[in-house]
Amino acid sequence: MNNFSVDPELEKNSFHIADLELSKLYVKNDKENPWFVLVPRKSSAVELMDLTHEEQCVLMEEVTIVSCFLKDYYKPNKINIGALGNIVKQLHIHVLARYEDDRAWPQALWGTTPSMYFEDFELENIKSNFQEYHE
Repeated sequence: MNNFSVDPELEKNSFHIADLELSKLYVKNDKENPWFVLVPRKSSAVELMDLTHEEQCVLMEEVTIVSCFLKDYYKPNKINIGALGNIVKQLHIHVLARYEDDRAWPQALWGTTPSMYFEDFELENIKSNFQEYHE
């Protein structure tokens, strides 16, 4: 995990929430659909299969933690989980809240623009709420 850095495209319009066992956790600045991104701290990882079995298990545990946080705090109708890599090759997992009245339902949110963004204090609250939740 040495020489690790997060692709700048992933950090755009995102706020660092926590460092988990394997991954760095970010929340995208989308108040309508809380949207988290897990980035495993393994520079060579492009695909899920690039992780060891143990790392894959840890990553799935982290996805579950983030999913439960989303479910408990934001009460979505659905949680979407995806590992795309069409723009950013670095392995990253999206975990996002979906609502039946959101801007894209039932289509994908990718490529849509939020109409509401978090205030700085809200981002800090998400960070502290997640840290309390994860303890």
